[in-house]
Amino acid sequence: MHERNFEDVTVICVTYQSRALVESLAAQLQPFPQVIVVDNGSTDGTVATVRRLIPQARVLQRNHNGGFGRANNEAMAHVLTPFALLLNPDCSLAPEALDILRQCMHRYPLAGVVAPQGWRADRRPQKSFRAAFYERQQRQSYRTADATCSVQWLNGCCLLVRTHAFREIGGFDEQFFLFYEDDDLCLRMRQAGYECLIEPAASALHTGGASSAASLRTSLLKAFHYARSRHLAICKYQGRPAGYRYLAKILLAAPLLALAYSVLLQKRRAIKWLAWGAAAACGLGRKPQAIEKPTNGPYRGHHPARRTIEPVRRAPAPRAPRALHEDRRAE
Repeated sequence: MHERNFEDVTVICVTYQSRALVESLAAQLQPFPQVIVVDNGSTDGTVATVRRLIPQARVLQRNHNGGFGRANNEAMAHVLTPFALLLNPDCSLAPEALDILRQCMHRYPLAGVVAPQGWRADRRPQKSFRAAFYERQQRQSYRTADATCSVQWLNGCCLLVRTHAFREIGGFDEQFFLFYEDDDLCLRMRQAGYECLIEPAASALHTGGASSAASLRTSLLKAFHYARSRHLAICKYQGRPAGYRYLAKILLAAPLLALAYSVLLQKRRAIKWLAWGAAAACGLGRKPQAIEKPTNGPYRGHHPARRTIEPVRRAPAPRAPRALHEDRRAE
């Protein structure tokens, strides 16, 4: 069998309390000589386990959790290869799949980022692409793409990025601690003239929610940062008035729903609304960044794809994706 050479790809993993995942992560990273692991202040022995089981990895150890985007930016500053694979520790990508993503990058020089189709352990497809978060979308079941498509959002659990494109746009916006950093990255890639491609011929297995050990504190923090990051994204792409309307809705609903779900003993939902309410209250005193609207046309938070994307190969599922506003699927 032909041995694949991945000297042109650096694999980046961000860990936080992820010791339980390191053994499986080490097994899948064995074929890759260029690996950077950024640890966000784990206290469960993650760093020691990484150093023992992934000897080729360069470990960047942070004293505290600075967020997903900041950790990836720090790792990208050390990347010397033309491509970097941003891989969640609970996500598995086979060398064959990475090779497909890399070929896609070579085929489309304007591609700034390409992602595989994600799958759950029970072989259900994970939502791996969609329209921009602010676009009105019909409620319907997710369908996998049947060919390479240029889209507005890619799931950030597994992304192959072109290093110079990532640096050109300034990497991740570090005001997003967790959630919506992938939305923002894709939108800015498109604004800069790069394509964000979904390549369904490549598959990744994503457990989802397992990158950190489960705990009440973790659930609270994730819910808090989801609401906080959504507010920041709305302010950035739809304006601060829209952001404050979002906060008002959360503040009105959160106390009642948190109490109601507590009475009904639905702990998970009660925690979510409690955290959302706290995030909304904190957001009232913050002035998030708002991007400048261009003066040469209607503002839609992104530009249409700059070139037609031709089909590369077929995906396992033969169904077409739902139509995405201003996005083109391969014909």
